[in-house]
Amino acid sequence: MKEPRPMKHTLILALIVLFSSSASAQDVCPEFANMVSVISEDGKSSKELSLERAVAKQKKKGIYRGYDNSVRLEGATAKVSVKSRQKFAFKPINPQVHPAQQIKLYPFKTAKSYRELVVGGVNTFGGSKNRKSTDNAILLNLEKIKDGCYEVSSTAPLPAGEYAFSLGGQGSSADVAGTAAGYGSTTQGQTWFGFSVK
Repeated sequence: MKEPRPMKHTLILALIVLFSSSASAQDVCPEFANMVSVISEDGKSSKELSLERAVAKQKKKGIYRGYDNSVRLEGATAKVSVKSRQKFAFKPINPQVHPAQQIKLYPFKTAKSYRELVVGGVNTFGGSKNRKSTDNAILLNLEKIKDGCYEVSSTAPLPAGEYAFSLGGQGSSADVAGTAAGYGSTTQGQTWFGFSVK
């Protein structure tokens, strides 16, 4: 017959498990607010995504067809590559606003020296008229890791390609559908973190 395990021994084991759980949550969460990290496949560590240099552009579609407004990220591909079902950690900047309103994920098209997302435009045929693009944000799941930090994943596997998270700042939204643009202007309050799915 086995002797009962000493209470002191059980307490020490419980503290070790609790500490390990807390350390793991701390390890995967970004160091600062309004940042995104990609979580390793074993869930034990993470790597922060690089902040992208983003500008809003206006591109003429034709003599009478108007303009496309778009967000461009510097470079044809992102610096970080992930797997299709890999998860991310997000630390919102505003605890008073639901995290789903502070982070959006968008697919980008690749050009020679940049990645681009069309976010609206102007139709001039038959009179000038503002045009908003449909919101093609990718559906996300958010699960709380700890206070002020959330696990983020897409609801479906991501096809190979270029993507970027749009994060809203204080007083600005993560939603970019219909964002106005002008030559060389910056995006309107969003912070961008890109990645590639190979």
